[in-house]
Amino acid sequence: MSEITVRPIVVGRTIEPEEAGAKTAGQAVAEALLENALTPQDGDIIVVSSKVVSFFEGGLVRLGDVKPCWKARVLARAFGKDPRKLQILMETGKVLLVVPMKRILRMPSMRRMMIERSANPDAMIEGYSRINNFTFVVRVHAAYLDEAGIDHTNSPEGFVTVLPVDPCVVAERIRNELAERFGIAVAVIITDTVTCVGRVGSQDIAIGFSGIDPVTRATFSDDLFGVPRSGGIDVVIDSIAGLAGLVMGQTVERTPAVLIRGLSYAPQREEDVARGMGILGYPPGAQWRLVLYALAATAWFRIVNLFTLGRWPKRTRSI
Repeated sequence: MSEITVRPIVVGRTIEPEEAGAKTAGQAVAEALLENALTPQDGDIIVVSSKVVSFFEGGLVRLGDVKPCWKARVLARAFGKDPRKLQILMETGKVLLVVPMKRILRMPSMRRMMIERSANPDAMIEGYSRINNFTFVVRVHAAYLDEAGIDHTNSPEGFVTVLPVDPCVVAERIRNELAERFGIAVAVIITDTVTCVGRVGSQDIAIGFSGIDPVTRATFSDDLFGVPRSGGIDVVIDSIAGLAGLVMGQTVERTPAVLIRGLSYAPQREEDVARGMGILGYPPGAQWRLVLYALAATAWFRIVNLFTLGRWPKRTRSI
């Protein structure tokens, strides 16, 4: 692996809705590359935010055109949400978890932490108390996405952006368009932002990819001492997405894409192309069984621990 460079692909102005249908995401990325005097090379990785992909791939939705069903209207009233946005969310996937942000913010420790991390504490408190008082978590594209990835920020008034139905197909289309335009073979990753489980904050992960093997395949290979080790299934595309997300930012940076050069990666396997993001998800029916197995094992641990009748050991090492 040689020197790795990360180059932001900046756009000069905001994209208007009427422009969105005039070109594809691949054409938009190609034009942005040329505007930034960047010429992609074989082996580069182009990371694109889901926001710009949604704009150019039919994901810009006018709320006035959405007709919420009775269920969406009832749920929206119960949880203080816009029924039109909830209708879109329900069309995207099943709600697995509802996070009561307003109630969480009433906890003094969480309130202090959120204030410390906010650029505008008053707006943050108001937002979580009225607009985003409940966050619905939906599993889609092998990830747990807040509000199913539906986004109203950095969107024109009266519009929201929704994720593509199959981001891997879109990533492949972008990759092919760049190959046709520049005569090169690159990998493409589409990212979105998720809440970090167990941590207060968020980061970018991959929701679509093309031309790159999304994981390493080295579980139980030998370690430095010749001992087979667990692990070794690293989600490569998420690591790259997190790196690119730091450069792209989340608000007014106008950096919808990043070019990464010098990072070695395995090419996408031909037999995996049709599986898309399914390659990262649990096999059908396995997820809930895994949860039950984990709960049962945890309960057994608690029972055995209870009968040990001893205190939990304190640290005896100095490091």
